[in-house]
Order: sequence, then structure tokens, then C-alpha cells
Amino acid sequence: MKLIFVTVILISSWASATPGRSARGMQKNVVITPETQVPTGDALVDYVNNQQQLFKAEPAAAIEELRMKIMKSKFISRSKKPRVDEIGEEGFKIPDSFDARVQWPHCPSISYIRDQSQCGSCWAFGSAEAMSDRVCIASHGNKTVELSADDILSCCYDCGDGCDGGYPISAWEYFVETGVVTGGLYGTKDSCRPYEIPPCGHHRNETFYGNCTQIADTPDCVTTCQAGYPISYDDDKTFGKDSYTIESSVTAIQKEIMTYGPVTAAFIVYEDFFHYHRGIYKHVSGGEEGGHAVRILGWGEEKGTAYWLVANSWNTDWGENGYFRILRGSNECGIEENVVAGRV
Repeated sequence: MKLIFVTVILISSWASATPGRSARGMQKNVVITPETQVPTGDALVDYVNNQQQLFKAEPAAAIEELRMKIMKSKFISRSKKPRVDEIGEEGFKIPDSFDARVQWPHCPSISYIRDQSQCGSCWAFGSAEAMSDRVCIASHGNKTVELSADDILSCCYDCGDGCDGGYPISAWEYFVETGVVTGGLYGTKDSCRPYEIPPCGHHRNETFYGNCTQIADTPDCVTTCQAGYPISYDDDKTFGKDSYTIESSVTAIQKEIMTYGPVTAAFIVYEDFFHYHRGIYKHVSGGEEGGHAVRILGWGEEKGTAYWLVANSWNTDWGENGYFRILRGSNECGIEENVVAGRV
């Protein structure tokens, strides 16, 4: 093993986590090996906060719970030819900032933050959420629905492996070919197939259903609506018209969002993302954990740094009230090359 000797100023967080620790400010020769180059836990949080000022990291209270919410990396992308840009350039001005919640206030689904619980169903959530938004936008607010992530998760057999992960583009193809029924949060009665997996862990002002102990089993595919819901499963379905991958360019993604609404995006998750608290995320350190799918709502700039505005599905007590911002323009963690959507 090749060893590298360097002189560093040790900070207290590393002093408590590194063999051969010394007091704050004391110079010490440290042996850096592959095992010590990637910090983890509290040491990672301190390292991230000391290395940059774009975002603030805080120790994740239940990091093992968050690990249950991501998917296997293989599901980040499934090859499909990007859609040719049909929107065109003429007369199209892209603003410095854009927020779908503000642009389409008559579509309440755009502002919803869901909770996928202890299941790697992010691919189904990120897709169902964007589908719901686009149905409302296309109807000019005349049709507001919350489509069922549970229906996609359990019945789209070609999408992937359920709670272990799935391909967002396949979820959109399922929307076109099979249709998706209405859904909602766990325990709700006003939809066909609400989410079957209860929230786990402690959340602000919410019922406690138990701790997150292990990845949940993928729900069974049920082609009937819940008891008491007045519409049949087949009649409750909404269908998409088309599904596609969006060209891997900032401009193409922006035009797509401005014209048709939020999109589904997948990216690589590193441990420092779990510790995100606020600001503009950029991967600094920490090992690769897997993949994750989310919904991009818009973009903006803060102190000259461009970002994407993104809705997560880890409840409202993670990140910026359930949202996060991520660096825009550099394909951060692959997020700009794995964007999919569809027409309704």
C-alpha cells in the first residue's frame, strides 16, 4: 500500500475520529491511506462544512433509515434515445429563476412533499409526482389529481425491483401504456390506492407508526380500489400520451420544465447528501451509497451560484422543509443526464 505523509492542521472533529489524534491547532504528521481518505459520520459532517460554504451539513439523526430510501445505482439510467428538442429557440427566453409552484399556483400537487418510508420507491414517487403536476398543468387546473406511487411501485413489473429500486423512464412508459390510478398518503380514504407503507421514525406533528427497522416488502399489485372508494380501478386511471428522456443540457431541461412542468431526475447519492441541511448541495466527500430519483421544480441563483430546485420524498423534516437545491450546470452527481418526463 502506498503511504503519503503530509502535514495538516487537525481540527477537533478529526482529532476525535482519527487514530493518532492531537489537540486543536497542533501540527502533526498524518499517514493518509485509502481507508482514511474518506471520512464518515460526524467526521464527514465536520469535513464537509470546513471544505466549502455552499451548503450546511448536519449529522443525520437516522442515517440507516435514509439508506433504506435510496435505490441500487443500476436504476439511475436505462438507455433511451433523448427526445429531439421540439420547443424551439425562437422567442423563448429563459429567466434567471423559475419555480413551478409560483408559475402554476392552481396545481396544489406541485407543492406536496411525500414520505416514501423504508422503501427504495423514490423512482415511483418522483415519477407519480411529476405526472400529477403535468396532468393539472395540461388541463389548466381543471383536473387536479394525485397519482398513485403505490400503483406504479407494485404493478409495474417491467420497471425494476420494487422497494429495491426501479427505472423512472419505465414508470413513465407504464403511465402511457397501462395508466395510473389515484393515490395519496398512507391511511387516506379519498383515492383508489393510497401508499400502503406507513411512515417510519419520528416526524414533526405526525403519528408515530414505529421505527424504520428494515426495507419494506414491495406491496402486492392489487387491481381494485380500496373499500369505500366510489370509482372502479379501471375507470380511475389517468393515461399519459408520451414518455421520453430529455437531452442532457441545462437549456433543454429548463425549457421542458417551463413549458410542461416538473420533471423526474435520478442521480448518484453519496453519504454527504444524507447530511444535507440547507443551501446548494455539491458532493464533497463520503462514499457512494446508491441512486435516488426526485422531482425538479425549477432553478435559481444564490450569490452567483446556479442551482436546481428539487422536491425530495423524505418528509418535510429533511433538508429545506423537504426540498433541496443542487448545483446546476455541471451535471452534479449525474443529475442532468438522467432526466425523464412525458406528455399528458
